[in-house]
Amino acid sequence: MTAEPLDVHRVSRDSFRDIAAGSASEADLRLLRAAQRSRLLLVLRALLEHIDEAARRSRHPGVLSGRTAWSLLCAAEERFPEAVEAVLADPTVMGWALRLLRRLGGVAEGPSSAAPLWADLGQFQALAAAAALRSGVPGVLRVPAHRGMIWLPGAGMAGPVARRRWSEAEVRVDREGVVAVGELAEVRLPASRLLASETPGWRPLRAMRGFAPAGNGAVRPWPWLDTVSPYRDFTRYPRSPDRSGGDRLRVWETRLAGAYALLDRECPTEAVALRTVVRALVPRSFHGARGALVASASSLDAFGAVTLSLPSDETQAAAVLVHESRHQQLNALLGLVSLVHDPEREKDEDSGEPKEQRLHYAPWRSDPRPVEGLIHGMFAFAGVGRFWHAHRRHVTGAEARRADFEFAVLREQLQEAMAALLPDENLTEAGELFVGEIADLVATWQDDEVAAYPGALARDYCTLRRAVWRARHLEVPAPMANRLAEAWMAGAAAPALPPSELRPRPDLIRLDTFGPLARVRLSAPDTFERRRLREDRAGVPALRAGYAVVAGDTDRAVAAYAEWAAQDPGDPEAWIGAVLAQPEHARGKGATLLLDRPEAVAGVRRAVAAAGGDVPALAELAQWLGGSAS
Repeated sequence: MTAEPLDVHRVSRDSFRDIAAGSASEADLRLLRAAQRSRLLLVLRALLEHIDEAARRSRHPGVLSGRTAWSLLCAAEERFPEAVEAVLADPTVMGWALRLLRRLGGVAEGPSSAAPLWADLGQFQALAAAAALRSGVPGVLRVPAHRGMIWLPGAGMAGPVARRRWSEAEVRVDREGVVAVGELAEVRLPASRLLASETPGWRPLRAMRGFAPAGNGAVRPWPWLDTVSPYRDFTRYPRSPDRSGGDRLRVWETRLAGAYALLDRECPTEAVALRTVVRALVPRSFHGARGALVASASSLDAFGAVTLSLPSDETQAAAVLVHESRHQQLNALLGLVSLVHDPEREKDEDSGEPKEQRLHYAPWRSDPRPVEGLIHGMFAFAGVGRFWHAHRRHVTGAEARRADFEFAVLREQLQEAMAALLPDENLTEAGELFVGEIADLVATWQDDEVAAYPGALARDYCTLRRAVWRARHLEVPAPMANRLAEAWMAGAAAPALPPSELRPRPDLIRLDTFGPLARVRLSAPDTFERRRLREDRAGVPALRAGYAVVAGDTDRAVAAYAEWAAQDPGDPEAWIGAVLAQPEHARGKGATLLLDRPEAVAGVRRAVAAAGGDVPALAELAQWLGGSAS
């Protein structure tokens, strides 16, 4: 008998455009979620083909047949489909499955594993055990225990039942209930209706408390705080359960619940997307954030999971969650639609080799980005920009100044990114349509006014990031730099400046200080002044310069930048910052070139030094080169 063909997930043109514009309906979002569920089932089916042979190769007697686990999963689905859905809805299941599939295929990419192969394989039994736990289907499953803890996906961790780093344990399901048994202890697990409650030997996934219904009154599943799953980390696994106390977790719950409520009130479309696609929030260390920044991430391997450090307030939390929700949507969409031509299929006409994709300036990143990376950033920050655009209408005072700054920064950055991306030949027809929808949204923001001071800070911040990026990653070709150096030393007029070439320098990348300081200045001016006075007394030149330029203290800023440049002449941020410290009306042609083409000024200066000439002052050299750029 011929098997029926598999159904195919398809995105209509209207749905595709709505997703791109950030106006996806719940039906559109459920389609993305359903496609990811199908992807998981395909991965599990692929594992099933290889897991038994891999188990035999591991020569570990504790690994049961994958088909045994699969049969129990099927029995649980027949009796109680919701039980299996609860297990498969855990984003870390996909994380485990994809990593194991790559491991069996000999692919080294992705996070590193400290788990022996038999233990990774044995987690297939953990899926079945978790389904049996919820459905009551009887069975005895042999599962791995990491430091005595047993993973039950979608529910939590049981144990400890052993002391060794890795050991075997059993999960027994019968009429009397569920018991996890290890070499040193056994734990009776709560009934399925009580799985969210912490009991001795049971660490559940923590459903977040304090959530009101969505703005339209609909009740949607709350996300959970995952501090226990061994596969919750995108960079290494397994991880032991976090030891965070209840007080710390309540801080997380309060802040995140406030963010969800804020989005429900002010940006309901983004709120619906967040509630629909994000299932698990994984707290990072309190110290994971740098200054006013939050460390957050999504992964292609774990649809529905977001890791983040603790945001400073509910507004920052809302912006971060919108950002990651957008990444989740695009990750799922890219499984259905190609936005960028596959470089392996696009051959160079002369060499026959795969075409190299161009790298672009992504205004929110310090490293050059390929086309798909730039699309990801544009889509994510378009959502964040829309949040700040809406938030501005609901706040006053310092919070309004903060919102004006964030909105103005993203409006300018998105415009710049689109100008580079729209003509890129690597975009497919769908990619052009996708980027065009984002461009149409950003175009509606252009006439929005922002307050003068936040607007000026935003312009300077964008200019600084662009100029520093150019100085780090672009170069004037050496022959032309040498020709310009010869003209300078001969006292001749400057030849025309040539185009610059990309030379990525990831070793030069570091976090900027301007952005975090500007945010503190706008949202907490008293705090800013206290810190500024402290830095004036004992701070390093870079911080003193940053505080002074953000405060608009030109004299102090110029002096501090000069000291910084003297200490570290190779750091472009020092001399670029010195130009920005000057009022706009006082900047001459040379200053403009230092901001627009800093790599050209730096490259010619190096060429003069290499040729044995007197190293010229940057401002003087820029003024000379500026004549050629007129």
